[in-house]
Amino acid sequence: MSLALCAFKRLACWWLLAGIAPAVLAQNAYGPQGAEYPIAGAQPGDQVFPHVSLGANGGYLVWQDNVTDGDGFGISARRINNSLSGSFGVFRVNQQNAGDQENARVAVFKDGGAAFVWQGGRAGFQHIYARFLKADGTFATGDLLVNTYTNNHQIDPAVSVLSNGNVVVTWSSYGQDGSVYGVYDQIFSPTGDRIGSELQVNQSALFSQRSPAAVALPGGGFALAWVSERSTTTSIIQSGLIYLTNSAPRYTADIFGRLYDADGSPRGDEFRVNGDNGEVCANPAISAGANGGIVLAWSQKGSSLTTNSWDVFARAFDSGGHPLNAAFRVNSYTYGEQFAPRTAAVGSDYMVVWTSLAQDGSREGVFGQFLSGNGQLLGGEFGVNTTTVSQQMHPAVASDGNSRFLVVWTSFIGGNSSFDLFAQRYAASQALPAPGAPFVYAPFLLDTNSVYQPQLQVSWPELTGLPVAEYEVYVDGSATVAVSTTTNIWTLTGIAPSSTHGLQVDYLTTDGRRSLLSAAAYGTTWSGANFGGIPFEWMAAHFGPNVLTWPKPTDDSDGDGANNLHEFQAGTIPTDPTSVMRVELVSTAQGTRLGWNSQPGGIYQVQVSTSLESGSWTADGVARFAAGPADSVLVDGTSSAAYYRVIRLR
Repeated sequence: MSLALCAFKRLACWWLLAGIAPAVLAQNAYGPQGAEYPIAGAQPGDQVFPHVSLGANGGYLVWQDNVTDGDGFGISARRINNSLSGSFGVFRVNQQNAGDQENARVAVFKDGGAAFVWQGGRAGFQHIYARFLKADGTFATGDLLVNTYTNNHQIDPAVSVLSNGNVVVTWSSYGQDGSVYGVYDQIFSPTGDRIGSELQVNQSALFSQRSPAAVALPGGGFALAWVSERSTTTSIIQSGLIYLTNSAPRYTADIFGRLYDADGSPRGDEFRVNGDNGEVCANPAISAGANGGIVLAWSQKGSSLTTNSWDVFARAFDSGGHPLNAAFRVNSYTYGEQFAPRTAAVGSDYMVVWTSLAQDGSREGVFGQFLSGNGQLLGGEFGVNTTTVSQQMHPAVASDGNSRFLVVWTSFIGGNSSFDLFAQRYAASQALPAPGAPFVYAPFLLDTNSVYQPQLQVSWPELTGLPVAEYEVYVDGSATVAVSTTTNIWTLTGIAPSSTHGLQVDYLTTDGRRSLLSAAAYGTTWSGANFGGIPFEWMAAHFGPNVLTWPKPTDDSDGDGANNLHEFQAGTIPTDPTSVMRVELVSTAQGTRLGWNSQPGGIYQVQVSTSLESGSWTADGVARFAAGPADSVLVDGTSSAAYYRVIRLR
């Protein structure tokens, strides 16, 4: 090593230490809450490229997998409750299944609804689709084609819900701006109606403008960022050295941004985000703080250091789009590659996460760093994933807007289901989150003498990732615990027919702490009078109060192939021939699926038996909330004697 290079390295090291010393003094208020946990549960196939969006009371997780729709990649989602645990089962988002459905994104509304976007179709012919979910968890729309220009293909969607409740969707479109890729956007109403027309975002149309990111601004409007490919003669400057001074034009990729009003009108011209150092940039991510400031993060490829390829850079801007600092490197571990950042904000604090190669001692790992609103590092870089075997990658991050962040990533678990989704909570306070309200179901059970046995079954989502020792159930506002259990289901017995009861849940941790109580959920038992296994209340509601005119339980009153007893069990209408549950097993390239038509808003349970004998039916998976009119699950199609049925719980 030459003396000059040695002296330079020492000087560069001194500059680096001087530059980060203030950041070391700035303390990070956030820490992991509990352990990592499988937020989507154990799912068949591979769950990859997650995205998550949260509000004050939870939100939605979305991803692509290779089993959900029977043909290539499809889009799956799960509701996330206020404890940042998954609620009910996974549901399919996309209706169409021809080709691959990929690159899903989600944004939640203030009322608890959500907007999902993705790219779908054969490679080279994809378009951008959206589907809107209402506050009650049911779909407000089918698959909506977002892009108006349909020549060639459109990819890489992003979505954000604006402060006025409208939705902005942005994407890359091939050939539309007269060059290669261009960036476009479209605004929708909360119900999925198109507002205005799609508009070109990028002003420079030379080469490709692609890979957009979007964020709503708290004061109204939104900000977009994207990769802009350009020709430049700028010298490449790295670590204080001019690495390349050739005046011949060369291609580079920068990060550009632009601010917009809520109606889609630009507030000004596009602007460069990264420094003008000639290095290649990719994977922009953007988030906004409560004061209207924004932080952008991206991948940036070094040009002069052979041990340092991709790094994560960031820059802070005020609400007017004016930079608050120079672009800076976020990651402190620089060997190899650190790439594909994602970012979210709580107040004026930001969290950036990314994938890093070999840093956790195995292959890919997920790492993070907290930043202040002015771009100052808060504390040091940290590992997110606890499991380090093989690959942990594709991180996404969201905040509840209050005091918590949630990081979700793809983790290798081995076997036929190679990749599942894992998560880690981060919070400014280690106060235990209250569990969500339980779900209460009143089964109609008869003993051997056909006498009704009044009871209420109460269940609740497991608080995975938290050190729960046991759950406690309270009945009718009593301060006395009715039962302590290590499971997430319990049956209340010894109650009267036609009685209503409220149930609440809390939990104790392994270190002796007790959480707050959940909100109460209520259930009412049946009267007990039954007509061949069907409650009187149900028969009267559908066939009138005169018992003498009632059809038999074994009659098919509407000719749809299901008798009245089966219609009661399925939760369908016995006088409507179009209201019937049809369950079928379908063989697909991805395995055997059990499918059925569902009532949106209903809650269903798949059960399995090997003998059809009474008492042999057991739950197969968790209860499933019906977001739309159809649902299906992958089942074991290799079993020589397995029977399936679907019952409606609500």
